[in-house]
Order: sequence, then structure tokens, then C-alpha cells
Amino acid sequence: MQQPVSLPTQNTTVTVVRRLRLASRALRRTVRFDVVLPPGFDPAAPAPYPVLYLNDGQDLRRLHLPATLNALYRHRAVRPFVLVAIQAGVRVQEYGTAAYADYLGRGGRAKHYTEFLLSEMMPYAQARYHVSAAPSEVVVAGFSLSGLAAFDFVWHHPEAALRAGVFSGSFWWRRRALNQGYTDADRLMHLLVREGQAAPGQRFWLQTGTLDETNDRNNNGIIDAIEDTRDLITELEHHGLQPDRDVRYVEVAGGHHNQRTWGRILPDFLQWAFGSAEVEQWLMPEQLLGHRHAWGSPSRLARHRRRLRPQPPTLPPYPGAASLTDFPMPATVSRPLPGQYPAYFDASYIPRVPVGANPLVQLEQQLREVQALMGMLTDAQALTNYDPGKWSIKEVLLHVLDSERVFAYRALCFARGEQQTLPGFDQDAYVPEAEANNRPLVDILTEYVAVRAATLALFRSFTPAQLDRVGTTASGPVSVRALLFAIPGHEAHHLHLLRERYLPLLA
Repeated sequence: MQQPVSLPTQNTTVTVVRRLRLASRALRRTVRFDVVLPPGFDPAAPAPYPVLYLNDGQDLRRLHLPATLNALYRHRAVRPFVLVAIQAGVRVQEYGTAAYADYLGRGGRAKHYTEFLLSEMMPYAQARYHVSAAPSEVVVAGFSLSGLAAFDFVWHHPEAALRAGVFSGSFWWRRRALNQGYTDADRLMHLLVREGQAAPGQRFWLQTGTLDETNDRNNNGIIDAIEDTRDLITELEHHGLQPDRDVRYVEVAGGHHNQRTWGRILPDFLQWAFGSAEVEQWLMPEQLLGHRHAWGSPSRLARHRRRLRPQPPTLPPYPGAASLTDFPMPATVSRPLPGQYPAYFDASYIPRVPVGANPLVQLEQQLREVQALMGMLTDAQALTNYDPGKWSIKEVLLHVLDSERVFAYRALCFARGEQQTLPGFDQDAYVPEAEANNRPLVDILTEYVAVRAATLALFRSFTPAQLDRVGTTASGPVSVRALLFAIPGHEAHHLHLLRERYLPLLA
């Protein structure tokens, strides 16, 4: 048996090594990750360190994980371990169950992510950061879909890791749609556990929130997230795993499906995974972190409280305030002249504004269409893409907003007489950086309303002379008027794709 690593005596601050990269043959991409080293990390320590491989590592800061670790080390509540925070690629394809994709083909590259962990990331961490290869000292964890992937990995590869932590796991992952004869037997992880064999020493930490979702497919009064997790625990018990000893289940009252809830319950998971023998009883998050920890300093706490405070549906009125409807709406807007815009505008955007139509009216109608089409989707449905490597619904929506902002900024510059050439933007580079798949759909739709209101107000303020002003971008000259037509034209293109290629998959 390995000797436990000695606890720190004075320094209780972790070291975060950021922006590391590993070229992966299994995933055919460069994987980004951070490493969090414990206080007093010694690469020549007699025994290697326990290790946590964390999926969705891009959320390290949103989870406030380094600060949580500092508090745990300060209270000597955990023994030193190394955290490897692996950032997601195409989440809906690389996370899932390695044996099967779901009924929409999502998770098709989960087996490659498993191969990446086994053959690339784990050997790298063992060689570079003196972490243990003993399965009892290796923990894999994740959130939502990446939590499902963590569970799947540990269940099928006990030779590499024996413990898994799952926050709001996507255990609904299924091989058949609800309207295609679905039964609970179609849940993929439950099926894999039922047909598999438990390994000695396997242990699982599972968490749900009572507000994880509102879906209740069998109308029994229990949301699906909780029922799916409890049913999976039952499958584990059939294999001989014991509650409390082998399986810890934490249900957070009022907990949501987001990083705020997961960050609050992290101390429970970390003490379960790496608890110190010096602390006889686990410390509650409030004991460790207090009420301010979640947002750091008091000033940051105040800012976040203001942001999270429920907002009225419209801005509060003030004396003499004008609403959006008070801006003049011209009956018609003449189309831009040839030569006032790049050729690809004529091929893809401007023809999608019908002749005689007012592009401002079309923008208002498109906002209502987006709200009607997307407002009834769940977060899981909004992760749908029609082919591997294609954008998800969330990514399409945020791409439309990014493009609208760029076009509106160019229109503002040229209307104000800007003479410099404005740079282009690489949409394929912007989309992964936006991390749309990590945001709630309702958050994106709320942003949609705000951006559209700003765009309408801006273009309604322009005079005919300002609309005809021409500036230069990296693609050539373009008028303010052409940009006004390009925004609804570009959105019409993507709405067509959503209706024709995405939404039928959700039928």
C-alpha cells in the first residue's frame, strides 16, 4: 500500500499551471488543460500524488475551484493531490458513453476521448507531475454530459481509475427518442451497468439538484435528472455496491444545473475523494467557505448579486423616456446599390430580404421566430447538431449574435465617417471561443433580445445620408445600407438551416 503524502505545514495555497497543451492523436486535435498543484508540491516526493482528472476543465474559474482548494487545505480537510483540468472540445460529440452514441448520433467520439485519457493524458500527467497510476488513487469527474463520460470511464476502466464524481450527470442519455417507443430500458448508462460487472473497489459520488430541470417524462412528480440518477444507483446496488460505503448520493435542495450549484457542493465531493485522516468529520461548505466564498471579495459578491437579482421585463421608465417604438420606422428601405458590398453578400445575404420588404421589420419578425422555435427546447436539445463537427443549435444562435454585433459595429463606424479599414472576423475561430454549449439556452435567448433591441435602435437612428455612407473592411467596400440588409439576410440563412436540418432531429 502506498504511504499517504504528508500534509502541508504552512503554505496552503495551490499553484495553477495554465494554458498547457497536448497534441492528441486519438482526438486529432490539440487539447488544452490546466494543472493545479497542491501546496508544497514536491516532484521528488517518495510517493506519487493522488490525481483528479476533471472534464470540462474550462470551467475551473467559474467553479471557483482554486479558492475552494485553498480553503480545504487551510483546514487540512484534504490530503495533497494534483488536479488535471481538461478543457472540452466538441462536448456533445466527445462526451457520452464510449460504447454507444445516443439516438441522434451524439457522443460519436466518446470512445476517442476515452482513448485519449488512457493512452495520452494519464501517461503525460504521470510523467510530468508525479501523479499515481494506482487505480485507487485516480479519480475522474465531470459535469452534466462530461459527468456521464466520467462515470462511463470509471465503470469500464477500473484498471485505470476506481472512483468517479458526477455533478448533475446526463443519465438520460438514450438510444431511442421519446416519441419512438422509448422506455426506461433505453437509457444507455443504465443498460451498460446492467450488462456489465462491478470491479472491487469501485466507488461513485453522484449529485443532483432539485431544480436541475423541469422535465418529468412519466409525470410521477420527480424530475428526470433525479429519477435517472436514483435508478442508476439501484443498478449499482444490484451489483453489490453499498449506499454510503461505495455510492454517495447528494441531492442539493434548490440546486440548479449550473456551475454555481456545482461550485457550492465541490467541498463535499473533494472531501469524499481526498479526505484527510486528520479531520474526523467532513466540514460543510459553509464552514469551509463562508457565504462570501462563492464570489470572492465583497465587491465581487455585490456585483454578482446585482447581476443575479431578478430583472423586470423592460427597463424601468424615467421622465421623458422613449421606448423602442418611438424611433421612426420608415415604411420602406431602398436596397443597396451594386458595388457597395462584397460579392458574397449578393450570393448569401441580401437576396434573403425579399424585394420591397423592410429589413428592420424582418429583424423584428425574426426575433419572434427565434423565440418561438427555440423557447420550448431543453438545454440538452439545444446541443443538437445534424452532423459530427457541425455547430450545435446553441452555437448557431451565438454565431448569429456575433455576426450581428460585428455588422452593427461596422455600420456605426461608417455612419460616423470612419476612414480606416476595419478588420474581418473568423467565424470558425469565434464559435469555439464563445463556449455557447456551456451556457443555458435561456441565457442565450435573453442576450438575443438585448442585442436585437440595440441593433434596431442603432439603424433606426440613421438618416438616409448615413445609410448611404461607404467604408472599407478587409473584404472590400461596404455601405451602411448593405450592412442593414446583411444582418437579416444572414439570420435568414441560419434559420433555414435550423428548420431544415436541426429541428427535424428533435421531432
